[in-house]
Amino acid sequence: MNKRIIYSLVALAVIFFIISLVIFIKSINEPGDEIAQPLQSQQGLELKEPTIVKLKPFFFNESTQTMQPVSVEIEMPPMREAGYLKFLELLLKGQPGYITPIPEGVKIRSLYYIQKQNLLILDFNEELSNQFPGGSSAELEFIYFIVDNICYNFKEVQKVKFLISGNEAQTVAGHIDLENPFYPDYQYFNIDE
Repeated sequence: MNKRIIYSLVALAVIFFIISLVIFIKSINEPGDEIAQPLQSQQGLELKEPTIVKLKPFFFNESTQTMQPVSVEIEMPPMREAGYLKFLELLLKGQPGYITPIPEGVKIRSLYYIQKQNLLILDFNEELSNQFPGGSSAELEFIYFIVDNICYNFKEVQKVKFLISGNEAQTVAGHIDLENPFYPDYQYFNIDE
């Protein structure tokens, strides 16, 4: 193939990617999806101002294969997405004496809640794939650490989709397919406590 054909194919691929990205973003922001909505308290009432709420994040510890609950109280902002972000930052930070299956430097770039689909889209920075230690069990622990904690503490979220640096990624580190959203699977949770 000559260079002109190759350049044309590359240009078409870039244009196709940009159009696909625009369509994806527009589908997220369709009227009626109401992405940023007020959080609801545990009693189902909309929060009008920041409120202290009790949540139960789960973390791994060295003595068991399951995650143990930790009761925390955090001030939740009135907007739904800000509340999710605050909770995720708590997960990424970890808890003293517990193990967090997330590499150093991993941060949430952004997140989007699509109410019609009960879907939370999480966009992590590229450190997630660059620093991930690898292995299918490590990937599963990371995925379900995030998915299960979010879905357990925020019942309106029924599935979670992962992006890395604003893009759909096939895997975190080469093992588990990230192209579809994940539903909770509480096999890692020790809910009896």
